[in-house]
Amino acid sequence: MGLILSQLQYGERVFIDTNIFLYAVFEHSAYGKSCRDFLRRVEKDEIMGFTSDMVLNEVFHKLMISEIAETQGIEAYNAAKLIKRDPEVIRDLRRIWEEMELLSVFGITLLNTTTYPEFVRLSREYQLSAADAAHLASMQANGIMSMASNDRDFKRVPWLKLWRPEINSS
Repeated sequence: MGLILSQLQYGERVFIDTNIFLYAVFEHSAYGKSCRDFLRRVEKDEIMGFTSDMVLNEVFHKLMISEIAETQGIEAYNAAKLIKRDPEVIRDLRRIWEEMELLSVFGITLLNTTTYPEFVRLSREYQLSAADAAHLASMQANGIMSMASNDRDFKRVPWLKLWRPEINSS
C-alpha cells in the first residue's frame, strides 16, 4: 500500500501535486474525501503544504475546462476549441474565480524556484514527464522530500516520500 495521506505526521513539509487538489474539488468518489481531509490539515497548519505556480496553473486549467463544459453543455475535449472560437465564454465563468480565490488564502506556500536545467536532468534520470520533473526540481531546490500525489510515476524517485490518498470505503 505504501504511505497514505492520513498518516502524515504533524509539521511534515509536503509538496502538493495537482491531482490532490482536483480530487478534492471534483469530489472524486474514491479519493475525494481523503484529499479534502488532507487539505483541511494543511489549512489548520498541522502539515506544511507547498505547491508551485505550475501546479496551480494545471488546477486552474482543469477547473476552467470543466466549468465551460458544464455551462455550455459540451464535452470537456471541446472546451479548448470553444475558448479559441469565443473567448467571451471565459468572462461568463463564475465558480472558477471563487475556487481559485479559496486556494490563494488556503495557507499553502507557493514555491517560486527557477528549475532549469535541473528538471531536464531529473526527467532523464527518472523518466518523468516535463511537468513532473519540474515539480520534483522545485521540491529539491527547497529541501522538500515528501509529496502528496496519486501519480505512480514518482515511485521511480528513490529519495522521494510519496504520500497517496486512501480509497474512500463508503
